[in-house]
Amino acid sequence: MKKRNLKLIILAFLVIASFGFSYFALSAAPQEQVKTGLDVTAGQAGISDAGSEEPDLANILGLVVNYLFGVIGIVFLTFILIGGYLWMSATGNEDRIKKAKTFILNALFGLITVFMAYALVWLILNALKGATLK
Repeated sequence: MKKRNLKLIILAFLVIASFGFSYFALSAAPQEQVKTGLDVTAGQAGISDAGSEEPDLANILGLVVNYLFGVIGIVFLTFILIGGYLWMSATGNEDRIKKAKTFILNALFGLITVFMAYALVWLILNALKGATLK
């Protein structure tokens, strides 16, 4: 029984991860179209340096942090789905239901922690950006 659950957990994680990675791959194309449109608009407005800037360290770190939070969100969604599966397959067994509830609650607490960390990082970075731009 444990091997079957482990296989289902791995399969669920791989399926959800593949959706997450395909989302990032598919979302790159519209961003390039928007950037091209903005470059055309900037050129018509007489701004000659449009798009010539290289990304700085803050932008690169911001992208990395955003992707990591996306991956962490996918992981917690997987844990919640696994907990739901465990609950549904408990067939009235109180110990298994309790285990599933614990699984779901731990995933929710982890997700809340990640959102709070994201909010804290966002707040600090915006405060630093505001202090350095003046």
